[in-house]
Amino acid sequence: MLTEERLSLLLDEVEVHRVGNRTEQAALLAWFLESVWRLDPEDVISAICDGPGDKGIDAIYVDDDAAEITVFQSKWRKSPLTASQGDADLKQFVGAGGYFEGASQLDALLASKPNDELRKLLARQNVREILEGETHSVKMVFLTLGSLDSSGRDYVASRASLQPPLAVYDVEMLADVAVQTQKPALRSEEVVLTALEPAIVRELTDSERMAVTLVQASELVTLPGIADQTLFSQNVRYSVGKTLVNRQLAETVGNAGEHRLFPAFHNGLTLLTEELTVEGTSMKLRGVGVVNGCQSLTTLHANADKLTDGLALLVKVVQVPSTSTVSDRITQRSNNQNAVTLRDQRSNDKTTRALQRDVSEKVGDQLFLAVKNGEKAPTGVTVVENTTIAQLIMATYLEEPWAAVRKIRLFDQDFRRIFTRSVGAYEVLLMHLVDLAVSASRTDLRSDLASSFAAVKFTVAYLVACVLKESETGSGLLATPQKWLSNAAVRAEVLVALETISREVIASVNDFVEMQLAENDDFDPKVAFKNQSGVTQVRLSVLNFAKSLNRRGQGYFFAVSPIAE
Repeated sequence: MLTEERLSLLLDEVEVHRVGNRTEQAALLAWFLESVWRLDPEDVISAICDGPGDKGIDAIYVDDDAAEITVFQSKWRKSPLTASQGDADLKQFVGAGGYFEGASQLDALLASKPNDELRKLLARQNVREILEGETHSVKMVFLTLGSLDSSGRDYVASRASLQPPLAVYDVEMLADVAVQTQKPALRSEEVVLTALEPAIVRELTDSERMAVTLVQASELVTLPGIADQTLFSQNVRYSVGKTLVNRQLAETVGNAGEHRLFPAFHNGLTLLTEELTVEGTSMKLRGVGVVNGCQSLTTLHANADKLTDGLALLVKVVQVPSTSTVSDRITQRSNNQNAVTLRDQRSNDKTTRALQRDVSEKVGDQLFLAVKNGEKAPTGVTVVENTTIAQLIMATYLEEPWAAVRKIRLFDQDFRRIFTRSVGAYEVLLMHLVDLAVSASRTDLRSDLASSFAAVKFTVAYLVACVLKESETGSGLLATPQKWLSNAAVRAEVLVALETISREVIASVNDFVEMQLAENDDFDPKVAFKNQSGVTQVRLSVLNFAKSLNRRGQGYFFAVSPIAE
């Protein structure tokens, strides 16, 4: 039965997907595709027709493994508790399924001049080619925030054996999905832990805070929900039984002589709570869950009779409101710290060590180059990840922004191309300033590009570099940035100039997209900047605009003088 509480949960889940220029209807589809159809976020973006759906088609997803084309329609209702869904919309939607009976039928759809979003959606999914090959079946899925009335239910039943198959998810079914896929709740009990020493407490944000201390294992094993595993409902996994690590842990617990050393070789536990109160050595938790340390705590609980007062664990308690999404990131990241990536493997490479040392020696009062997880940076210094620097170098110096998002390549086949001998501390600092300038201009981007900024950012950085190269001083900045960046006052001027260029570049990009949409019916901004040909087109437009402005005497090109020698 649909209740206000269940509806509120559904609407909260959908609201998370209201990004960029998405409508409520598109947000409902995005939530459904991710939660029910289990698509990756990138696939969700490509599947949805963001504008008003023409012919009742709001999304299309092609599953080559299942050899299926699924067509979606979404109906948003402003009053879901009272709205009903009859059969008229369903019949009209099923009628649109006729366009997918074959290539000629789809040609008829295209000939009827559907809206641009639908045409681009069909092109992105290669639907015509698939229909021409006659390899995929078609199914229809209808979502509605209304409740099916008798005519709607009768129509769905009447189509049970007909083609194309029709599946309808009304508001009650969608609310059921929201309940099933919602984040597991913490244990509701109020728990008090007594620490061996007063906890270190840090305010993380306005609503998140953390306390770190040592707590005796004999106290931790009394936490509620260990035996039935409900304490670990937000963890990535439950107890995996008698693995090698767990057997070794049990052996350690059985050796009282090693108990006092336990905190030195154990990573500790991470607990979440909705409210944390710390007074001296007392920590009061309203609600509790363990998101890292399930195996250890389960093993300790099973060997509770062998615990001594000398066996303690490092405990990190994080206060996270129930409405926050931070807990998901805490769970995911705290359980992936031991994965060895190509970046990790490169962290001790001579090139990496030399670059990190160069940054510390020359610009260490401003930046710390992080090359591995968990590095301790000096207090008050900005931390930049070498992954981000590698992406920016790929985009600006190597002029391949379309390749910058392929992180797996950065520390593999492209590593030596990126981190050449010419890349030093001031190149890293320049890339950081470019990143700051581009990020500061994000809000100027068209909403459909701003919503995918993680990929667009490197194209904008590349275009900023292209504009820099149009002047002698800009080319000099890229070639020998230390001549500009080793002085704080000049460095500040450089950042202001980069921000100005970035804003003008983004304005030019927006104009380019508008022009393409007006002149080229097949232009799709969602994919235009993900390939070399699309980037080349926008580069020509940006540079032509920049040269035009500069000819008018507006001083568009970079003109900050280097440090006087």
